[in-house]
Amino acid sequence: MKSNKFSAHGEVQAIYVSELQILSINLTGPFNLEFMTKYERVVGETRKQIDVPCWGSLVNVYGLALAPMEATDRGHEIVQKAMALGLAATAVILHESEGAAMQRKFWSRIYAGSGLPFEYFSSTHEANEWLKEHILTSMQSRGFTSSSWTTP
Repeated sequence: MKSNKFSAHGEVQAIYVSELQILSINLTGPFNLEFMTKYERVVGETRKQIDVPCWGSLVNVYGLALAPMEATDRGHEIVQKAMALGLAATAVILHESEGAAMQRKFWSRIYAGSGLPFEYFSSTHEANEWLKEHILTSMQSRGFTSSSWTTP
């Protein structure tokens, strides 16, 4: 792999909450292209804990979470990979009001064209309820019928 010209800008933490089937991701921006490699490493390690066929992600965004177009494109690729691993939906909570319209535009570009349901929320409770609905729908559409993840 080619060595990065710059160090990664931005922070990422990920925790999988198995009872909810939700991967909680905390991000602090702004980001650069090199950050996307860090994101894949941190979140990828946490995804290894997911042992269900369908799950959701709750993305908590702190700071001015914007990135250059190359990082946006890389983010779109990461979403595609996650969908192949069972990602059913993503809820985004923007915790900063600064640049909210620009941030929404940035996050919408990442998810645009992926077919992945995503929505913005102001509370974790609302986001989790929405994610639970989408996870259940995804499980049913894939033919899983119970919490033991057996097929019909």
